[in-house]
Amino acid sequence: MADKCAWFINLDENDTAARLAAAQLGPYGLAVKGQRWPTEDKAWLSSAQEAADAGAAVVLAIGSPARQAEGAVRRGLALFRLALQTRLGRPVNGFALVTGEPDGAGDASMGNAILGDWARLDGTRWQAKVVARAHAPIAPPWPVRLGLHAHERLGIWLETHPAPGKTAAGALVGVAGNAAKIDFHAVGPAGGMPERSVNEYELQGLQFEAAGQAFQAWGLRNAIAPDHSYYVRLDGEPDTLAIGALPDGELEDVSLIAMG
Repeated sequence: MADKCAWFINLDENDTAARLAAAQLGPYGLAVKGQRWPTEDKAWLSSAQEAADAGAAVVLAIGSPARQAEGAVRRGLALFRLALQTRLGRPVNGFALVTGEPDGAGDASMGNAILGDWARLDGTRWQAKVVARAHAPIAPPWPVRLGLHAHERLGIWLETHPAPGKTAAGALVGVAGNAAKIDFHAVGPAGGMPERSVNEYELQGLQFEAAGQAFQAWGLRNAIAPDHSYYVRLDGEPDTLAIGALPDGELEDVSLIAMG
């Protein structure tokens, strides 16, 4: 296992700010490794694998306010975080270091967000915060359990449990935005794709609206134990997830989670 490191992601073309920040972190005894953020399709997947192999314990995304706010960048970073945490089997905290003039806008997002706890650094005395989170990460405050698994032949699978630590009366996942869809699902032990799944009371292609967004969803009424998960295969990269249980086979409340 590689030693812990701070993983820098440079979102800008110019790497001056990233190099300066890395040099400032050096005296704090935490190794620095990283990358320039790629633009290729699903490049977040190889980036997450590389970061995991390098022992990434905390992430710093460095870029201009406009770059940090781009929908495609935030979706990619959200998927990167899920894949990295799943591969490492532990939470990984992150920070946003903004270059240039701040835009004055906050990190507004709807409800919960995959990157909702990635705080902006103010440029002073931030190094201690980064080192602290590398050695003592805080679990993200999502109301559901989330993970992400990638298979060359089987595709990209979101793992979720709508009631962490409890048995759920089924599960449902909906996706909205960016023309994303779900095209397969299964239930099985947490932490990896199940080899087989007995699906009870299936819902496929369910459509509903929440918070002004149109969702396409799949679900199962299987009882899902605390150590099991519901898996859905993603076709595309959604803007928002809707995750809930299926008591009595009916859709009730869902948790909305922004991919950004």
